[in-house]
Amino acid sequence: MEIIILMLVLLFLRPMFNLFFGKEKTEPGLSKAGYWEAFELHALFDDLNKVKAILEHTDDTRIDFIAFKDEFMEELDILEGENNPDFSRVSEWFAPDADWDRLMGPRGRVLGTSVFKRADWWKRNQ
Repeated sequence: MEIIILMLVLLFLRPMFNLFFGKEKTEPGLSKAGYWEAFELHALFDDLNKVKAILEHTDDTRIDFIAFKDEFMEELDILEGENNPDFSRVSEWFAPDADWDRLMGPRGRVLGTSVFKRADWWKRNQ
């Protein structure tokens, strides 16, 4: 009889104990795909690949253009291989009136603005 009473007390006390002292159940975190979607990383990499295509098909012999093209291609290869990409350089290159705007002029402004907004948002919220 005492055992039954003890078991009943434990059955009532355990939920009360967990209610007051137990860990709160947390929502599961974002999956990697969800994280990338939330930070628009797929769209950012799509934009960066558009930039790559434009640079590859632009015949410009200016030294600053060739230097930017080489640096960009190298940086894009690094970014694509990283688990936690750092878009600091990309953000600097595509900031308003920075390298991209100076090299491409008005024809690259819309794409440059898109890259800058996404890269800067990722960099600030990382």
